[in-house]
Amino acid sequence: MIEPLARLLAPENLKGITTRPLPELRDLRIQCSEVEDDISLVRRVAQGRLDIVGHEVRRRAGDAPNDAPQSLLYDLPDLLADAPRTGQVGRGRPVAVGEPGPVAAELVDRLDRAVSPSHLAGIDQIPESELREIFERLRSFELELSSVRHQLHERIDAIQSEIGRRYRDGEASIESLLS
Repeated sequence: MIEPLARLLAPENLKGITTRPLPELRDLRIQCSEVEDDISLVRRVAQGRLDIVGHEVRRRAGDAPNDAPQSLLYDLPDLLADAPRTGQVGRGRPVAVGEPGPVAAELVDRLDRAVSPSHLAGIDQIPESELREIFERLRSFELELSSVRHQLHERIDAIQSEIGRRYRDGEASIESLLS
């Protein structure tokens, strides 16, 4: 696992959350959010590739509206639209698109090993069995990212809850932020 991610997801990372200094909690929340942004960005790229491969699988099965290989070009706007996916409720959390961090770089390398953009450029030439293997690799990768992202959300929520509790209980004040 990628070091910053492993460190943030370590169970001991949230131990003592009620006694850690507020600046440390804020810093931890920022770190979790930055890594979550990286994961969200790469997950979206993986979903796009998964959609492209899935389209080709459906096209070959005769389930695509147009069975010509070029139909992908016509269907790309719909495939890559920011619409809810099967089983997804609502549109989800907006993904911040900023400068990708080191976690994104490592994850993109892993994604490219699963299937590179240049490999996808010749998707109509990929044998059926390989296409299905690519689909499964992408699906597994996307599910892994989704799980990690969920774990980070839980940590961010726990940290935010503790910060909020301190303000609510008077252990921290807005004035201390301004000084």
